Amino acid sequence: MDTVREKQALTTGEVAKFCGVNFRTVIRWIERGHLQAYKLPGRGDNRIPVSGFVEFLKDNHMPVPDELLLGGKTLVFLSDDSPACAEIASLVRRSGWEVMMTSDDIQFGFLISERQPAAVAVSRVSAQQSVERLLRDQDGRETLFILIDSGDIDGASDHPAWTHIAWPRQSTTLAALLSGEGSNERQ
Repeated sequence: MDTVREKQALTTGEVAKFCGVNFRTVIRWIERGHLQAYKLPGRGDNRIPVSGFVEFLKDNHMPVPDELLLGGKTLVFLSDDSPACAEIASLVRRSGWEVMMTSDDIQFGFLISERQPAAVAVSRVSAQQSVERLLRDQDGRETLFILIDSGDIDGASDHPAWTHIAWPRQSTTLAALLSGEGSNERQ
């Protein structure tokens, strides 16, 4: 299913399958301007951009399949270059998540806006406000915010939306949180 998320456009048949309708219904939606699409050169087959299809589903109060959501199980991690951050990334991967790590603030912001991840982790308290600003307007999508303290952070976070993990002492807490067994409350 990850291949669907990586696609930029869908066929009318794929859209029909997601919606439980005939592909001709999808063509009518396109012709009436309800669904954004473009025609391929040659035969003129329609292609529906994934982002436009997701918007169509939301506008029509239809469920959006997980495989079409950007960032499904992606965690973007603003880290330092410490061995602890590599261990954290490894735990995230073992928990079934894709992890995108960077120590560059600009690259971090780009990854968040491009991928719209389900989870964001930082190893610096100073990054919290920036992350919240970046994700403020994301259509009500739930995002898991994690502050990972590997001993370099003075004091706990004062941001209630963030789960504070003391690494490595609370590594099992982080694994449970990523598997959906933990809560998104501050630790």
